[in-house]
Amino acid sequence: MAKRLTIGELSRRTGVPVKTLRFYSDEGLLPPAERSQSGYRLYAEEHVVRIDLIRTLREAGIGLEGIGKVLRRDMKLEEALRLRLGAIESHITSLQRVACALRAAIRSGASESDLRRISMVTRLSNEERKKVVEGFFTKVMEGWPESQQWVRGMVEASTPDLPDDATSEQLDAWVELATMLEDPTFVTSMRTQASDFWSKTVDQEAMRRAQSEAARAAAEARAHGVDPTSPEAGGICRSFIAAMAAAAGQQADEAAARERMRALYDPRGERYWELISIMKREPISTGPYADWKWIGAAMRHHLAA
Repeated sequence: MAKRLTIGELSRRTGVPVKTLRFYSDEGLLPPAERSQSGYRLYAEEHVVRIDLIRTLREAGIGLEGIGKVLRRDMKLEEALRLRLGAIESHITSLQRVACALRAAIRSGASESDLRRISMVTRLSNEERKKVVEGFFTKVMEGWPESQQWVRGMVEASTPDLPDDATSEQLDAWVELATMLEDPTFVTSMRTQASDFWSKTVDQEAMRRAQSEAARAAAEARAHGVDPTSPEAGGICRSFIAAMAAAAGQQADEAAARERMRALYDPRGERYWELISIMKREPISTGPYADWKWIGAAMRHHLAA
């Protein structure tokens, strides 16, 4: 007859307290092989392996009911582990969103109400995020009904779907973007730019050409390592400012054109697209993002001169 182990011997073999072993037995996870004549539980060698499995599943966070199903073969071990992994990943996502809200609150010195708002923002679904962006552009473009197709394009470009396992960087970008969209001064700034672009006196095609030419010149300048603060960059800025002023029907006076651009320029516009690129996990060191970032740096330097 195979050697039987008392519950004390099983405890010493496995390192699991006797009280815990009794609990597992009472829950049906560790039924004894037999009982002694005195009624004491006796266990077989295979119970040592069974306890290792129970302990491993418990450490993985699987509940007693789930462990029981695995031991009874009512559930495959792989299925139980997948369920637990899903729960862990969901919890990690939740903690990431909480951490994102806390970081944003710490950065801004937020009040209790601000923290509640930030926390809510991190929990929005993709569809709810889209509504936030739509609300922003509705305010910006109010009174310009002919711009609705453009607005739809901007909304689609500005609301990338965040995955359930969004990184902390993506969540931080969304919180910053949502805060920016709620800022009435940013709405006002963008309305000023919109009214300039959609005015009946503006040659929109000429304005698009001016923007396209500026981007092309910036790409070429970047390829040659031209510094945004250099005289060469200043020349690109002057050409861009003059072309934009001409498209708007303004006089070809450089001082007036510079003043007009100062009134229109808002560096938050650059940050807006940088945040979008972070949310999309697209590189911002190459392509159009980088070209316009270079233009922004050049414009800031040139307009401050």
